[in-house]
Amino acid sequence: MADADPRPIEFDLGKITKAHINIRDARAQLKKQFDEADAELKKSQQRLEAAMLDHLNRHGMESVRTEAGTFYRQEEITPSASDWNALYDWIKEHDAWDALERRIKKTFVKEYAEAHGGGLPPGISVFREFVVRVRRG
Repeated sequence: MADADPRPIEFDLGKITKAHINIRDARAQLKKQFDEADAELKKSQQRLEAAMLDHLNRHGMESVRTEAGTFYRQEEITPSASDWNALYDWIKEHDAWDALERRIKKTFVKEYAEAHGGGLPPGISVFREFVVRVRRG
């Protein structure tokens, strides 16, 4: 097997930057088209779901089986905190930490590190990697 050519590969940096921007623009256009079509389909689905829920409610039913499938009522909840301090105190008092989801706010960590000479709060580690971002000329 021959050794690899030790000479560096030359790139036309203007061309690859332009190609990157063109690809990003094409992807954005495809995503926009998809999002618009998906929004219309979602609206249609919501109208059908409203009609099915109305049928269940009017007839006092929990579910309906058809040859195409079954639809049924299910309660969904969306919790929100009206008093975070009271909730946090209750969680501490009852050791109910599973009431919360775990994640660390990226902007908090960046701002903390900047204000403390790169230091981090105890128990936090940071994975760092360099990525390329491209701005239009």
